[in-house]
Amino acid sequence: MPTINRRHLIIHISFLLTLGLASCKPTGSEQKTTAIAKLTIRYMNENKPDSVYLLFGETLRKQIPVVRWASIYKKQISGLLPLKNLSLVSWKDSIGIYKVTGKIPLQIMFGNLDKDGKMNTFAALSSTETAKKTHKVATDNKLINHLDSTVDKVVSTYIQTKGNVGVSAGVLYKGKSYFYNYGERKMDTKSLPDNHTLYDIGSITKTFTSTLLALAVHQQKLTLETSITKFLPDSVAENPALQKITFKELANHTSGLPRDADNLGATVIDANQPYGNYKVKDLFSLLKHFKQTTVPGVKYGYSNLGVGLIGVLLERIYDKSYQELLRQYITLPLKMNETMCSIDSTKFSNLAQGYNSFSQPVPFYHLQAVEAAGAIKSSTFDLITYAKAQLFSSSPTLDTAIKLIHQVTFDKKPDIVGLGWYYLPDNKNVMTHTGGTGGYLSSICIDLSRQIAVVILTNNTNTGHNLGNNLITAIH
Repeated sequence: MPTINRRHLIIHISFLLTLGLASCKPTGSEQKTTAIAKLTIRYMNENKPDSVYLLFGETLRKQIPVVRWASIYKKQISGLLPLKNLSLVSWKDSIGIYKVTGKIPLQIMFGNLDKDGKMNTFAALSSTETAKKTHKVATDNKLINHLDSTVDKVVSTYIQTKGNVGVSAGVLYKGKSYFYNYGERKMDTKSLPDNHTLYDIGSITKTFTSTLLALAVHQQKLTLETSITKFLPDSVAENPALQKITFKELANHTSGLPRDADNLGATVIDANQPYGNYKVKDLFSLLKHFKQTTVPGVKYGYSNLGVGLIGVLLERIYDKSYQELLRQYITLPLKMNETMCSIDSTKFSNLAQGYNSFSQPVPFYHLQAVEAAGAIKSSTFDLITYAKAQLFSSSPTLDTAIKLIHQVTFDKKPDIVGLGWYYLPDNKNVMTHTGGTGGYLSSICIDLSRQIAVVILTNNTNTGHNLGNNLITAIH
């Protein structure tokens, strides 16, 4: 899920900014913000989260209710303290980015003060590591052939950078599968991952969801042009803003639905599980009051909410859970025994520990209403099997569905979308999807013409978003 986004955010960023250098002479707004920043740092170092919360403005409090703030402070901030040497790095549009020193390099955004001098923007960002590790990271890459060397050249650049923990890579090349692993499943354990190690794959889940949707089309449960209102509760379906949204527009991100639910914040009770308490009733409540601001099908806008809704609607159509549908129609036929939405720890112990961009351990994501957007956990072994199925499937029914999801349904560069899958703007033979959760990044790239596939799974979120594209380009 898609990543969920961007991964270095731990509290809230109202919007992303291009920031210039701070002015030589501080403005009144800048001075007031700096005073608030100093007070916030002092309260955090004194372990007074309640006092910090009193500095939040009304807008920020709505986005971060007090229970959520308590969880954020305990699980994500307290481990970074103490913070020292606050200094302004840049200032623009009433928001400043400040540098602080602590256990890791850190920057914090403060600003958007209201009339009472309270802040409505507050976000912590890690500084991207560029320093190299002094030791050679462990790997099972034998460096025997040219493919081995090509993979090593791309992956080593990533894994030898400080802050990056582990990588599992799978490559389908000339009809054969190759697997490469680097680093650690868990920090400081020297436990090398392998091709059966499980990772969160985040938004790659969306391609599975689109496959289930295509199977429903094949079974004549619906068409891609069917309005979603046909399967919504009557009280929700009567919202006229939903009438023209079709299943195709949910799958190719042109529905006009927001990226994430605007009523999500009020449901968060655990900072490490932002979707863990967001239920179907909350999703339906949002849809009931949704106001459309664009014409469906015309404008691309990535939506975790939209793809999560596909899963909810398929559950209503089949009267089965998303996890049951996933197993019945995809993982069981393809014998993908290491691909699931929730992990039974009694059966699976080969797990990659996830780490956020502050090198703090975080759990696998648990999702409720939007699990179809990013709940799947998998291994490179299974995902290479999944990639093979995109090229040639032994199941005629699944093959029909796969061909449907490959068809381009939206083409306005740089966004070229099938159903779930994306195509590279400069190479429509290569389809791809990335994923990211609180402690994991993933990518899958498939060249349909050359029948090459690449899978990359990592258990941290510092960098690595482009590893998949970089590797398939190198193999080309």
